[in-house]
Amino acid sequence: MTPPTESGPAGALPPAFALPVEEGASKVQDLATAVRAFVEPGMTLHVGYSDARPNAALLEIARAFAGRDPGFTLVTAGLVNIQHALVELGLVRKVVASFAGENYPVARPNPALVRAIRDGRVEIEHWSLWSLVARLAAGALGVPYFPVRSMAGSTMGVEAAARGELVEVSVGDEPLVLVKALRPDVVVLHGAAADAHGNVVLAAPYGESQWGALAATRGVIACVERIVTTEQLRRMNKLTRIPAHVVRAVCVTPHGAHPYGFNNPGVEGISSYVEDAQFMADTLRASRDPADFKQWIDEWVLGVGDHDGYLAKLGSDRLSALTRRHTSDEWHMPVDGAGAVPAPANATETQVVVAARRLRAAVMHRGHDAILAGVGLANLASWIGARDLRGRGVDVELMAEIGLFGYSPRPGEPFIFAGQNVPTNKLLTDVMGVLGTFVSGPGTRTIGVIGAGQVDRTGAINSTVADSGDFIVGSGGANDVLSAADEVIVCVGHGSTRLVDKVRYVTSPGTNVSTIVTDLCVFERAADGEFVLTTLLPTVGGSHLEAVEVVRERTGWSFPIADDLVMEPPPTPAELADLRAFDPKRLFLRDRGA
Repeated sequence: MTPPTESGPAGALPPAFALPVEEGASKVQDLATAVRAFVEPGMTLHVGYSDARPNAALLEIARAFAGRDPGFTLVTAGLVNIQHALVELGLVRKVVASFAGENYPVARPNPALVRAIRDGRVEIEHWSLWSLVARLAAGALGVPYFPVRSMAGSTMGVEAAARGELVEVSVGDEPLVLVKALRPDVVVLHGAAADAHGNVVLAAPYGESQWGALAATRGVIACVERIVTTEQLRRMNKLTRIPAHVVRAVCVTPHGAHPYGFNNPGVEGISSYVEDAQFMADTLRASRDPADFKQWIDEWVLGVGDHDGYLAKLGSDRLSALTRRHTSDEWHMPVDGAGAVPAPANATETQVVVAARRLRAAVMHRGHDAILAGVGLANLASWIGARDLRGRGVDVELMAEIGLFGYSPRPGEPFIFAGQNVPTNKLLTDVMGVLGTFVSGPGTRTIGVIGAGQVDRTGAINSTVADSGDFIVGSGGANDVLSAADEVIVCVGHGSTRLVDKVRYVTSPGTNVSTIVTDLCVFERAADGEFVLTTLLPTVGGSHLEAVEVVRERTGWSFPIADDLVMEPPPTPAELADLRAFDPKRLFLRDRGA
């Protein structure tokens, strides 16, 4: 910089005040070295939860400790797909989670984890998504407890209270739940970029955001797609979430979230990439048999040496095919089968359309500001319901639990966190923003649309423990939504094992459930709190009397019937066209009987 002189540039500063291109000691290490330096047996390891999942770091931990018994406690908002290799290898003694299983493209149990829990090889502790993040926030803030509106009235809450990690109190006439602070030892996370000193840019939506990293007692191992200079970082400082002083190592791991996707928040020199659906399907398939999963782990985890070996095995062609383009017309996605003549609606499609109609009616009659979309069929119902409402001039916003707000889902991909939808958001935030504030706070009137493994006559849902006693997937954000949303619609398949008199495990209380939509009928809560059969779906078949008998036979509780019981009209061609555009490969919409 030119020293200031009479002839020099106006306002020029002396060289002593020039900002350095690089600032702070370098913490750049290869991932294998960092894991072996900072991860020790017996630790509580937290899997940072944001747009990008730290899969490269977890697989390196698996390599470093395979054949040993490190007895890790793994804290995670979502234990998914390849991450179950750590459980299969016997490295994890306890999982503290809100969700554990498979979530792409649909939520379902992971067989390897189910076996491990059944056999007593791993213990699982259940939390809702927001309550788990709130525990990390308390740890980061240095306070013993954090208040939430979640967990009360659930089996999870009873279990947490017995462990001394949840306290129910009253402030005046208001009940309040306090969840205990959680401080893991080491956090592993995957970000977009960092400078060499360790200031980390995360990709939005932010999930848990910075809370886990700031709560860690022994710091963060930060995997990133690229190292940037401190000078470059200053230009992106609005994107930086993790400060360098809590980071112990910065590790360059391109495609480090694979087989999950990554959304570049605007860092030059890196690309977004989509989920590797085939890889995840192959991993899930292998996990169904211990011998097959061992072979998969030998091939893809232990046999590749390190992350570079993993990428080499994937191959440049495969990685290139996963790269998501960034162009001005990125939102205009081609849709397989567009323009095809619609076939008649199947039972699944009919259920989704009817749920969307009930959503539309609720928003129009009760003035909700926002819709919290759950996973699976509930997600599709939310999407087409919101699209219908906007077409009618109703201002309502879509939300998803990890920090999406005000988005317009694009056709072609039904996954709830599809990266192609991220650019359409009006606001990108985190779990605290969506579940802790928009859903739980007084400033936003929210309706949730949620799926369920089971629902009972009170509206309580169970997605945690099957009738066999096996683990299902846990709460995720469902408990937070059912606990605090102004109104909830539940989508569930109709059967006597799905609609039960009393769920064996209350994942989420049913107080705020107004409507239950199945593939046979609609139940609506009456003024006395009881669910009344109000509508039959055309999929049930037969006369009204015959249809009611079918519903009775397949429902685990007795129910009253509305005097004005009606038959729902079938989906219109326009409704089906919108629905099928979101799921052209019928990942969700296949007929359950097919």
